[in-house]
Amino acid sequence: MAEFKRPGVYIREISTLPASVVPIATAIPAFIGYTAKREKNGEPIPNNKPTRITSYLEFKEIFGDSFYERYEVSLTSTEPGYTITDPSHFSNYLLPYHVYLYFLNGGGPCYIVSVGTHISNPSGNEIDPAALLAGLAALEEEDEPTLLVVPEAAVLSDVNRTTLHDQLLAQCAKLQDRFAIMDVLHITNNTPLEDATAFRNQVGTSDLKYGAAYYPGLKTFLFRNFNEKTLILTDNRGGTAQGPFHQMPLEMLGTGSGRAVGIIQITNNANLDGDSFTIDSDTFTEGPDFTKEPGPSANAGSAENLLVAIQAAANPNYTARRSGATIIIEATAEGSAGESLALTYTDNGDGGATISPGGTLRIPQAEKSLYNAIKAKLESKVMTLYPSAAMAGVYARVDGQRGVWKAPANVSLRGVSQPSVLLSSPDQEPLNVDATSGKSINAIRLFPGKGNLVWGARTLAGNDNEWRYIPVRRLYIFVEESVKKATEFVVFEPNDANTWMRVKAMIENFLSGLWREGALAGAKPEQAFFVRVGLGQTMTSLDILEGRMNVEIGLAAVRPAEFIILKFSHKLQES
Repeated sequence: MAEFKRPGVYIREISTLPASVVPIATAIPAFIGYTAKREKNGEPIPNNKPTRITSYLEFKEIFGDSFYERYEVSLTSTEPGYTITDPSHFSNYLLPYHVYLYFLNGGGPCYIVSVGTHISNPSGNEIDPAALLAGLAALEEEDEPTLLVVPEAAVLSDVNRTTLHDQLLAQCAKLQDRFAIMDVLHITNNTPLEDATAFRNQVGTSDLKYGAAYYPGLKTFLFRNFNEKTLILTDNRGGTAQGPFHQMPLEMLGTGSGRAVGIIQITNNANLDGDSFTIDSDTFTEGPDFTKEPGPSANAGSAENLLVAIQAAANPNYTARRSGATIIIEATAEGSAGESLALTYTDNGDGGATISPGGTLRIPQAEKSLYNAIKAKLESKVMTLYPSAAMAGVYARVDGQRGVWKAPANVSLRGVSQPSVLLSSPDQEPLNVDATSGKSINAIRLFPGKGNLVWGARTLAGNDNEWRYIPVRRLYIFVEESVKKATEFVVFEPNDANTWMRVKAMIENFLSGLWREGALAGAKPEQAFFVRVGLGQTMTSLDILEGRMNVEIGLAAVRPAEFIILKFSHKLQES
């Protein structure tokens, strides 16, 4: 109670409007997996630290690009002029591709939990299940994520994938503010039902209402990444002699620039002690101490010594190789005028050499048609990815356009040519409804003239009438979290009728807005929801003595029309 101790006019502002419920974001996924790096603004990011991003460009800045596959490309004298050999093992580092697919399908802000960085030579066991579980555990401390996605779970063993699935659902049930999206794997030569059965055996029976699964994989337009600056060519078009692009990057085949080549012809294999070349206007020229004294070969080892000198630490920007008495020098970085190439060693006798041709660099002429053909072939190696990340993007797109209460189904997928398995209606029936386990699996199907559509909207609790549908589960998460955060101001307020009315009015205003937007079913607000709080209604005197304020909220959530039954009958002629 304020005290008034002096005469005068005092102002007190009285709040008459109820507090409001601020809606939470509904589609903020957290992706768990491996990245190329972890660095933001020059500072390293700790392992397993959830990091918020808003675009794929930001992902690349912080976490790097997708893994560069190690293709082997050889230039040949026979059609089509090249051969491409795949790596012995493609990497399982799939997170960057999935994040790209997420943003492509309408995704917005999301979290990345990097559980490790790429190793240079993956061999098939680079994805550690314990690391993925550690990343999942780290997300418990992050409040904003509402969707959980682990794309690289697809490469785990059945046992490890089962453990991860159970932990995903357990965290969602514990926190009650998030939903898991899972992938159903396709095993070669399996039928869709066999794939579904295998997945159902990899998921327990607890907390099924907090997750959904999708099948099959997606044939995308994304190709496995490669770096044309580091993809080194083998040029065998000259038979036993090495061609002009041998050991040069693919990029140079298209540009004709990059690693310059100079040739030193040994004319007298003898002493060249202290001789050097100087780069002048990006060309090799004779240095002032370089001598040319023709004469008989005095030491056949001088060419080898010269090769070693070029490759020494004194010349870090150059590499060299020998072909007979010819030394071919390659610059690994662009030269600048005045830079010296020191060739210092000691040998006996007189010696000499010439720079060929004409003391200038030899830069192979670009072969753009061959370059374009090789690059097109590499980019044609498109990937099949499982749909969990793309579906997270669909959730975000549908939430933004229609609302969290609209089923994320009967919508098209972007960046996808077709599903990896073409499902028919009979194929989908045992996936969608399973009388035994109730673990519904949502299908992605190709419809002629319509494209690739998400054709299912069930949670894994497919036999539960309350929580069968994804939009119902996610609507409740949305309402529960929004109301929970809005009522935190009530903690330690007087547990009396004034507080009860404030809370009731706040929640009713929020639910009325949802009803007007179409989230709740009913011709009138009282048919769409109820909010109850009060002594003798939701609380007893003992509840008040023990500090409890019970608020009961009921929602008539709209449910998707999954089965449209059109009934036709004959009508007798009346005139």
